[in-house]
Amino acid sequence: QSGPKQAIPILAMDPVGQRRQVERLKRVRRERNEGGVRAALAALGTAADTSANLMPLMVDAVKANATLGEITDALRAAWGEHLAFGGARKPARGKG
Repeated sequence: QSGPKQAIPILAMDPVGQRRQVERLKRVRRERNEGGVRAALAALGTAADTSANLMPLMVDAVKANATLGEITDALRAAWGEHLAFGGARKPARGKG
């Protein structure tokens, strides 16, 4: 049996902080070497279809200023996506 229900605090994003972070992301994307990012993400996606250690490739992608979303998109394209109650979505390419 569980005890009394506890309220779960909800994080409210500070609008000023949110704008600052969005501007920072735009600046990083504007100033990064886009070819280097694409190459790092392509290498990661290709290796995801193998038994290779992906950590060095993820580090390379981070060093190239790829975003977390871009890195996870590369892996999702290779592996698909787990859905809690609906099984899994097939990958866009590769194994499946």
